[in-house]
Amino acid sequence: MALSLAAMPFESRSSGPDVSFSSDAMVRGGLILLRVQGCESDDVQVVWMGKEIPLVRDREGTLRHGFLAADLNREPGVYPVAVRDPSSGFEKYFELRVNDRDYGVRKIRLPRAKVEPDEASLRRVKAEALAVNALWKAECRPPEWEGSFWMPVNNEIVGAFGQRSIINKKKRSPHTGVDIRGKTGAPVRVSNSGTVVLAADHFFTGKSVYVDHGSCIFSMYFHLDQIRVEEGEQIEKGGILGSVGATGRAAGPHLHWGVQINGARVNPLMLIELSRELDP
Repeated sequence: MALSLAAMPFESRSSGPDVSFSSDAMVRGGLILLRVQGCESDDVQVVWMGKEIPLVRDREGTLRHGFLAADLNREPGVYPVAVRDPSSGFEKYFELRVNDRDYGVRKIRLPRAKVEPDEASLRRVKAEALAVNALWKAECRPPEWEGSFWMPVNNEIVGAFGQRSIINKKKRSPHTGVDIRGKTGAPVRVSNSGTVVLAADHFFTGKSVYVDHGSCIFSMYFHLDQIRVEEGEQIEKGGILGSVGATGRAAGPHLHWGVQINGARVNPLMLIELSRELDP
């Protein structure tokens, strides 16, 4: 049940739409579903952590919804959400808490060349990082996604989101997606409709596909054996974008699936769970 925070603002001005949240708290790397109902204006704004949150109308046009995300490295604390309708003068503030969470540790052994790249490989890694970072700097596209997000491979999770990584006994960056077990060549399906904005073979992530779903929601599919889509291609929810593999820095065949929302790296499984509420 959605938790309405309408009685909890620390500042408000004027009557206005009904604002509700799926929770009043999340963990770092987590999500909260926001709903705004009863506002006819198209100018309604939601600001969270210094960014305007894209809102999507439902099919009837009476309800807007969006996701508030806390990056995996976000400091715990209480953060304000501002909801405004400039046309009516409505303005209301809410407080949401970001809690810490211990996601645990994963220990992996890999060939040294995949962990400590040589100078040529480092130049390649830096160029690939620039191409990926350019995606996050682009303006939000109109929404192409609709309803719930789906698992790209229906199989066991073998690498959990957020785990601190120790590779060859050295500390590395935390795990920013989930690893899903799969056999080499098994189909990988896009989690929701969107546009392929990057399809490439990268040093660490192997054959990789990045999909922009609009509303500043991206999904990423790594270590593919084959890529079956091209950059600029629109793909419908459930469409095959590639196959499971072990390319890049991988100990064996699996799919690394990641999601980024409004610049925050979040647990894809939480997106699946919350987005189910948006199905008719």
